[in-house]
Amino acid sequence: MHRDQIKKGGQALIKPPPRAMFRPCSNLDELMRRFAGAQSRPLGLFALLFSLLLASVSLAQSSASQLKPGDIVYTDSGDAVHGGFIIKVDPATGEKSVVSSGAYLQNPFGALIETTSQIIVSDSGRLLAVDPVNGAQRIICDNTRGPLGFPYGIAFSRSGDLVVANLQAIIEVEPSSGQIQLLSAGGHFGFPLGVVVANNGQLFVLNIAPRIQILRVNPLNGTQRVLTQGGLLKNPQSMAISGNDIYVTDVASPNGNFGIGRVIHFDAHSGAQSVVAEAGNLVGPVGIAFDAAGYLIVADPYTINTNSPALYDGGIIRIDPETGQQTLLTRGEGSIVNPRGVAVMGVTRRGPRGHR
Repeated sequence: MHRDQIKKGGQALIKPPPRAMFRPCSNLDELMRRFAGAQSRPLGLFALLFSLLLASVSLAQSSASQLKPGDIVYTDSGDAVHGGFIIKVDPATGEKSVVSSGAYLQNPFGALIETTSQIIVSDSGRLLAVDPVNGAQRIICDNTRGPLGFPYGIAFSRSGDLVVANLQAIIEVEPSSGQIQLLSAGGHFGFPLGVVVANNGQLFVLNIAPRIQILRVNPLNGTQRVLTQGGLLKNPQSMAISGNDIYVTDVASPNGNFGIGRVIHFDAHSGAQSVVAEAGNLVGPVGIAFDAAGYLIVADPYTINTNSPALYDGGIIRIDPETGQQTLLTRGEGSIVNPRGVAVMGVTRRGPRGHR
């Protein structure tokens, strides 16, 4: 298997091929083939046995445990043996527990938490609702019930419905019935990957082809307008919004590969771009959300652990949007080394902090 190298402290480090980050495809057929074959890093026999031991010892299935305000929930693409995971993190201690795994969870990406504490996840052509107490999974909708497409980025509308970027269009899904309504399609859209909802209900969409753009979309009539494009945008993954401040996970490398990760700030009025945080624990960040104090919570599947044989254990990182200071809250381990989407209990959409 071909491997690339990056430098850290003057020493060459072997890195696995990038699989947790979304990479643009030339057409939808290629994307569907990638989805069908998408799995996490292959495991050798020793690594497999070791990961099973870690999973059984360190990450026992959560039982009869309600989510508490401030708890961090993230999706992890897992591996071919266990499937995908939903993980809960105590932000004070970094302690992790498995909320749910396997079954419908195969390659989860986006994550949200309803006011009822149900966890909403986008995964492999379906939207799932997961009970955080017992891990029970329910399909909200899939492509047998309508044109769901391949949901990636998800957000709540002001009415509580799900707004979904499905790599073809922006749709709205009623979470109880699974009913799907088209909000916007065509126009600038190539592969709409991420979406957030502003205070006034306007949508901001992360469009990654044919040009990398952030678009403003009117959900009432579907009209699209380019807010910003190019510049710092290389291979963006996810978005979060606070007032007029939009935050996007991305990388610094011109070819869009992981190595030096970034969080970028965009002004929702002018489209002006600036770097909030770069490098450090950020290697190839994917998910992003706010906690109740207004700090950014970022999931990075490529955060480096020099003490680990796997090297890229991934991590959950807290970032001050004012200063860019990073705090590593927890690392991946065993089969759970590919954190992706992230959400925080008790934060409906955003925190009080803003970019300076």
